[in-house]
Amino acid sequence: MRILGLFIFTFCAVFVAANWSPEDYEIFSLNDKIKKDLGQDTDFYTWLNLPRGPKSSFEEINKAYRKLSRKLHPDKFSGKPKKLKKKAEERFQRLSLVGNILRDHSLKTRYDYFYDKGFPKWRGTGYFYLRFRPGFVLTLVVLFLIVGLFHYVSLKISRKQDYKRIVNMKDEIRSQAWNNSGVPPLDGSDRKVEAPNGVQFHVSNTGDVSIIETEKNNNRVLVPLDENEINVNPGFKETLFFKVPAKLWNVSVGKATGKCIDTTVVYQTSSAETEKQSQEKKTKKKKKPKGNKIELPNGKVIYSKPKK
Repeated sequence: MRILGLFIFTFCAVFVAANWSPEDYEIFSLNDKIKKDLGQDTDFYTWLNLPRGPKSSFEEINKAYRKLSRKLHPDKFSGKPKKLKKKAEERFQRLSLVGNILRDHSLKTRYDYFYDKGFPKWRGTGYFYLRFRPGFVLTLVVLFLIVGLFHYVSLKISRKQDYKRIVNMKDEIRSQAWNNSGVPPLDGSDRKVEAPNGVQFHVSNTGDVSIIETEKNNNRVLVPLDENEINVNPGFKETLFFKVPAKLWNVSVGKATGKCIDTTVVYQTSSAETEKQSQEKKTKKKKKPKGNKIELPNGKVIYSKPKK
């Protein structure tokens, strides 16, 4: 689960980071360097002393840039210590980049967008917005939903594999019992097949396959192999979405109030449903014949047509 979570996070990180253009990265990097050098409250406009900010005209930007570039030109730092001169050169280079961005319409539009909406932060692999920070409860809920979803999917896949495995096993046993003919014996006899692991199977003339089990008193019983006993479509009660809340309720509020949630899973196979329907038909009450009962000499009983 940790690996899966890491994969999802990395995928989202790469997806978000891939949305930034090279120009965006240049703006982000330059913005970070200026704030680190001049302070967190410094932006392109405050550095150039443009009080109108994004509303500043091209002429205002150009004039402010030239004024500041004359002030920060590296030539004014000749004779200064090498470390101070290098710092002045780096600052002047950043100023040149700021001037290029603000005097280019498309780049200025892009910078103004982030100036208004906020700049993403650098987090190891790229720039990401960190304005939304989910709380502890929300994190647990999201994690529970993700785990519950994967549990349901894995449960469904596992059930389908078990269903297919039993079907294939029955076909193979039936084929061995009937000498690969696919047709039951003409004499209508049942057959017995023993697997390599020693398990014995009983194959009836109708094709039903059962496991032969020996009880403690040496009586042999047949346990039918029925793939329909596997519920390939798990219900809501079998998922963590139901199990976890129900368990928490039963061990807390349910235990205190005596009102526990029933977590029993009832699954009726298709064969059981068919048997139930046939049983219901048999137990239906027959309609009581109307009219007078007349017994014939041969012993048959008939009913006369009732008078209207």
